[in-house]
Amino acid sequence: MAEEIKTEVELLKRDMELLSHLAEKFDIAIDKLADVSRSVDKMLAIHDNRLQYQEHQSELIHQRISDMKKEMIDEFKDLKKENSQQHKQVEERLSRLEKWRWIVVGASAAFGFVVAQMEAVSNIFN
Repeated sequence: MAEEIKTEVELLKRDMELLSHLAEKFDIAIDKLADVSRSVDKMLAIHDNRLQYQEHQSELIHQRISDMKKEMIDEFKDLKKENSQQHKQVEERLSRLEKWRWIVVGASAAFGFVVAQMEAVSNIFN
């Protein structure tokens, strides 16, 4: 019986050594997992910062696009107004030229008529 107890004690010692090696391996694995967890936390923090930066940049781009759209609409309105004013000016000038043309045509016709009648008047007096 003493032999059996000795054998069992030796078996228990060997099991304890195996358990202590397993415990050491678990400690190492836990340390590595903690390092990985810290690395993941850092990566998540960096990723979150990048996401916030991208959201901010996206908002700036959207704001700039909106501002540009408003500026372009205002510019188009100004161009349309200026174009309309120039069109009116050209129309007025053209209208004045047409009036002047009809005056010249009328005066020429009247002058031609008078010149044609002068021969008839001079024939009567001669």
